[in-house]
Amino acid sequence: MSTVKIISFGRLKEILGSDFESEAENTDELLNQLTEKFPQLKDLKLKIAVNQKIISENTELNNNDVVALMPPYSGG
Repeated sequence: MSTVKIISFGRLKEILGSDFESEAENTDELLNQLTEKFPQLKDLKLKIAVNQKIISENTELNNNDVVALMPPYSGG
């Protein structure tokens, strides 16, 4: 198990509260844990970044990684 820091933005910050640490082997496992603990996340679309890189598939996590959860956004 790797210990990672979870940070969130926008509406997700309102749901998750302060930044915190969690343990998971990969991003899929982490999301499953978070949706179990915070059921409001289940129906939300969100972007995930690991160490400031947005990911689109399951990613292995290492100790001290920073996982950012971000609401959908649009550019212009």
